[in-house]
Amino acid sequence: MKDFIFKMPTRVHFGNGVTKKLPDLCKELGGGKIFLISDPVIASTPIMTAVKAALDAGGADYELFTDTKPDPTIEMVDNTAKALADSGASIVVAVGGGSPIDLAKAVAMLQTNEGSVREYLFGGTKTVQNPSIPLIAIPTTAGTGSEMTAATVIGDMQNNIKLSVTHDYIIPKAALIDPQLHVGMPPIITASTGLDALTHAIESYVSLNAEPISDALGLHAMRLIGANLRTAVADGNNIEARSNMAVASLIASVAFMNGGLGVVHGIAQSMGGLHHTPHGIANGLLLPYAMDRNYVGNFRKFRDIAVALGIDVEGLSDRDAAYTAVEAVFDLQEDVRVPRTLKEIDIEEKDFQAIIDGTMPYRLLAVNPCKLVEKDIRGILEKAYEGR
Repeated sequence: MKDFIFKMPTRVHFGNGVTKKLPDLCKELGGGKIFLISDPVIASTPIMTAVKAALDAGGADYELFTDTKPDPTIEMVDNTAKALADSGASIVVAVGGGSPIDLAKAVAMLQTNEGSVREYLFGGTKTVQNPSIPLIAIPTTAGTGSEMTAATVIGDMQNNIKLSVTHDYIIPKAALIDPQLHVGMPPIITASTGLDALTHAIESYVSLNAEPISDALGLHAMRLIGANLRTAVADGNNIEARSNMAVASLIASVAFMNGGLGVVHGIAQSMGGLHHTPHGIANGLLLPYAMDRNYVGNFRKFRDIAVALGIDVEGLSDRDAAYTAVEAVFDLQEDVRVPRTLKEIDIEEKDFQAIIDGTMPYRLLAVNPCKLVEKDIRGILEKAYEGR
């Protein structure tokens, strides 16, 4: 067995209604004024009502900041970092999906590290030197896993690309996982974020960086998603399905933080920078087409994926059993009614070369189970364009 290091520094508080613990948790992390980051949509929902009620009940001093948009950009991060500094707050709380949490991770880091976030992006001139101010994440979706990870994805609109700041110092100190906050999530968000979590679980499991703990987490996340995503999409009020999806997202994110990712995320990140494709939609669409290319790289592990997703592979050869994992994800896509071709999300064949050019530098392509070249990326895009 190879040597490995396993990381999970975020303290997790899980449970229905656990949001009520927010004021006490802020006090444990040093107290002081709270900078509450969310987006305008979440701010107008019962989710924010519940968060503010918890803070008010605890006598907390807080400032709500909602001047945000999906997919934070360099300019948004720098402007929000200034607003945070001007507020005098000493703790950041992020409420929302991956975008508000990624934004919060970056601005908390900039309170203790000078300069623009541009300088800290992959390939930039600076590295994170000092721990961020305390950050608590309250995810309202079950998929991105940003509340647990060491990376924050930021859009560079000058170059039409998404890049990340990656460092252990930006990992949130704590995460409050409250399935009750997920009940009002629309079906398409439930479906796309759930497939995002499945992508994390599968890519980490077949990554060349995979290790025993990330493998165990990834497989269990797949079991939970296979058994619960359809129900969570069909009946958003089913709190048991919501709870299981929240746990699946959580553990899948820990799996990929340790095991790594692969080509799906490389292509999705490129598409996000060029076409502003929502991350969960891109991952959920691309996943089975990438698996169709990758399954030959590890028949045994893809067979395990099929079993975790509920497929009976008894009597099948290793190769045939492995391919049933691809079919299982296609079936899940169809059942939860997400976009299944690039045509449906207005990606055209003329866009392929730019997407390929943005994908090839992706650092985690190196741990994809098959070594891929430009021709392979084009092949995945062509199949995703035409559909199954």
